[in-house]
Amino acid sequence: MAFFICLLAIKNVKSFQECIQKSSFYGREVFQPIRPEKFNKRDHIMRMKTKVGILGLPNVGKSTLFNAISQRSLAHAANFPFCTIDPNVSINPVADPYLKRLGSLADSVVTRPAIIEWVDVAGLAKGAHRGEGLGNRFLATLRECDALCHIIRTFADPDIIHVDGKIDPTADAEAINLELIYADLAHAQRRLEKKSCVNIERATLERIVEGLEKGIPARSLGLSSEECKIIKSMGLLTLKPVLYIFNVDEVDFCYRSQAMENSESILKSIQYCDLNIDLYTIVSAKLESRASQEDSNGKQLEYLMEELGMDFENMEERIKMEHNLSYNILPNMISKLLKLSTVYTGPGVSPSRSRTTKAYILPRSRQQQKTMTAYNFAGRLHGEIQKGFICAEIITAEDLLMHESYIAAKQSGSVRTEGKEYILAPNDVILIKWK
Repeated sequence: MAFFICLLAIKNVKSFQECIQKSSFYGREVFQPIRPEKFNKRDHIMRMKTKVGILGLPNVGKSTLFNAISQRSLAHAANFPFCTIDPNVSINPVADPYLKRLGSLADSVVTRPAIIEWVDVAGLAKGAHRGEGLGNRFLATLRECDALCHIIRTFADPDIIHVDGKIDPTADAEAINLELIYADLAHAQRRLEKKSCVNIERATLERIVEGLEKGIPARSLGLSSEECKIIKSMGLLTLKPVLYIFNVDEVDFCYRSQAMENSESILKSIQYCDLNIDLYTIVSAKLESRASQEDSNGKQLEYLMEELGMDFENMEERIKMEHNLSYNILPNMISKLLKLSTVYTGPGVSPSRSRTTKAYILPRSRQQQKTMTAYNFAGRLHGEIQKGFICAEIITAEDLLMHESYIAAKQSGSVRTEGKEYILAPNDVILIKWK
């Protein structure tokens, strides 16, 4: 009997492992990095907490922009609606001013950047909340995201059709925003029909329904941290902060200041958005797409600057141009939108234990209350580290880089010791002492 039970257990373990391998979370697509850089499974689970959905009407440049962000041709971009069916996924590093220098100071063999997962879904059609154009499927994907990038077409191109036959950025944006409101309204009403929806959850959803019926997004209702937490699993789309991205032509991209002013004017005219929470910027996805055919980042930048009549030898102009490219500016704006902060591990660790310096993205609450303590962070690194937690050595990245080494920083008194309840601050370098 024991022998058969053992065989059954082994069979179940194999089946379970097969299920894990086939799941979307552990799928090949999720782990595909932007560059030939390996992320082990624990790094991915720890750091992949920021997921951004790219949405908009068909033929506004979503997949083209997705490829520009990824700096690879991952998504198929074509001149017809719904050329994207299954979501495209890319994991991209966040530009970091400290990581490489911290890695050099710590004599690390590897540096691992903080990362953001970008999800490109098919264009949403009018009536998506009712399932038109596979809308329900696309909206379900977006519900799993932390923030939304709403692509709005402002460029005119007779070779690229518009679903409504004309370019109207305000109307296009309002059509998408209205679909999100309708989808959340139906989602919340279905939940309110359940007898299990009681107390704070019911009161919160009733408040949200009342707001949605008036055209007010859930993120504009001033919900408390407790209310947000209790409905978090619903993934309400209008509760997510939005980065509006105006896809402009090459000329408008060249005159960036004027294009930004025009975009701000359009944004103010769009209904169902929150100017106090949402952010906006401009990109030229077509221009970046053409540049991406070059072999290296340097050649891409040179091509772009030549196209725009800029001096490639002018270092100030080069830095400014590179900062405004989508793969740099969009991750930075998402970090600002979600109030994300970055912390680091690696410096101070014995070379015999680790030769890796890592950056981690930590989310902040919408109400700017407590986020992550040193003790909880230790648990995210490893359960044994949290269990044996003694203290945390803390120094800011900027302060540490003023010294030749971590030991020199300690000797100067710049490294301080904190306990379990210490709340991690942006750009902290943390070394957990544990037994």
